[in-house]
Amino acid sequence: MNRRQFLFGLGITGASGLIYAGSKFWPEQGLINPCLSGLPNDLLENPLMQQIWQGIDARQVWDSHVHLVGTGDSQLNSENRDVWFNPNMDSNWHPILKVQKKFYINGTCATDGNIDLSAVQRMVQLTAEMPAGFKLMLFAFDWFHDENGKPDQAHSIFHISNEYAAKVASEHSPYFEWVASIHPYRTDAIDALEKVKTQGARAIKWLPQGMGIDPANAKCNAFYTACARLNMPIICHTGRESAVQGGNQDDANPLKLRRALDAGVRIVLAHCASDGEDIDYDIGNKKIKSFNLFLCLMEAPQYKNLLFGEISAITLMNHAWAIQPLLERTDLHSRLLNGSDYPLPAILPIVSLKQLVRKNLLEESHADFLKSIRLYNPIMFDFALKRLLRFEGSAFPASVFETKKFFA
Repeated sequence: MNRRQFLFGLGITGASGLIYAGSKFWPEQGLINPCLSGLPNDLLENPLMQQIWQGIDARQVWDSHVHLVGTGDSQLNSENRDVWFNPNMDSNWHPILKVQKKFYINGTCATDGNIDLSAVQRMVQLTAEMPAGFKLMLFAFDWFHDENGKPDQAHSIFHISNEYAAKVASEHSPYFEWVASIHPYRTDAIDALEKVKTQGARAIKWLPQGMGIDPANAKCNAFYTACARLNMPIICHTGRESAVQGGNQDDANPLKLRRALDAGVRIVLAHCASDGEDIDYDIGNKKIKSFNLFLCLMEAPQYKNLLFGEISAITLMNHAWAIQPLLERTDLHSRLLNGSDYPLPAILPIVSLKQLVRKNLLEESHADFLKSIRLYNPIMFDFALKRLLRFEGSAFPASVFETKKFFA
C-alpha cells in the first residue's frame, strides 16, 4: 500500500473503513500529528541521542530537501501570490488532493488563519532544537509551464516563489539556506538563474512531473550551459511521484538527465529513484525499476564527479525496499546526500518502523525512542532514523549527512 492508495482509502471511505479493512494497514502511530514541542530531557539524555550525533559535525549538516508549505494567507494581494495552492485542494470534487493538503498542513503544525507564518515558525523551532549549525535547505517551487514556456496555473498543484523562499531564509539565516526553482523553458530562465545565484540560492529544484519539464528536451540546453558556468547544481526528483498529481511520469526517468550531465551540470537524483518503473532506453525500451536506472547512471565512470544520489523519502513505506541495496552499495556512499523531504516525516501514516524492523534494517529496541522523537521533532526523527539504519553491519557514514561541502 503506497501513499496515494492510503490517502485515497482515507479520503473516500474514512478512518472507520480502514479499521474494518484490517488492522495491518492501520498506522502504528495513528493519523494525526500531535505537534508536541520541546524535546523532554529523557529524550535529550537518551544514549541513542548521543549515538546518532557521534562523529557528526552539525555545522556541516544541511538537510538538503525541505518543502516550504503555505496557502498565501500572509499576503493581502490575491494576484500573483508568492505562496499558492491549487483551489482543487479545497474541493470535495477532488478528495485525494483535499486529504493530501490536510496531511501536509498537519505535518507542518500550521494553525488555521496563520498558516504561512506558523509553518515557518514551526521549522525555526524544530531546527533550533538541533545542535548548533544544523540548517534546512528550503525549496521554492516554480509553476507548471507549457511547451512554450508559459506558466500554466490550472495544471500547477502549488507554487512557492523564489522571492518568498529567499526572504524566509534571509530572515532566519542561522537556520535556513534556500533552493531556487526555475523552469528551463522560460524565456527568462537564464536571467532568473543568474539572479537567484546572486541572491544566495544553493541549487535549483525540479519536480519534472509537477512542473512540466522534460530534462532530455533540447529546450533545456541553454539552461544547462548556464548552470555549469555558474556551478549551480540541480536537485531533480526521479522515479514515480505520488504526492503531486498530474504531468508525465516519464519525465522523471533518471536517464533523461544525461543531457544535463553531458553539459557538465552537477545533478542530485532526489530519492535515488526509489519508487516506480521507467523505460530503459539502452536495452530494448523495456520498463524496469527506476532505481536500477539510478544505479546505471551512478555506475557510469564519466559521471562520477557530477552525479549524486539523495536519500530523502527512502524510509517511506513505498520506498523502504531500496534501503538495503543502498546500504550495501558502500562504493556509492561518498556520493549520497541526506534530505528529510519535510514535512513528510511528520505525516504519521507513511512511515512504518515495524516494517523496517521486519526487514532487519532497524533494531526493535530503537523503535520507541524514534517514535517519541517523531512526535516532538520530525526533522530530528528523520535524521535519527537514518543514522540508526543498518544492514549486516553497513550504515550510512557521516559524509552522507554532512552535505554543506557539496552545496557551499
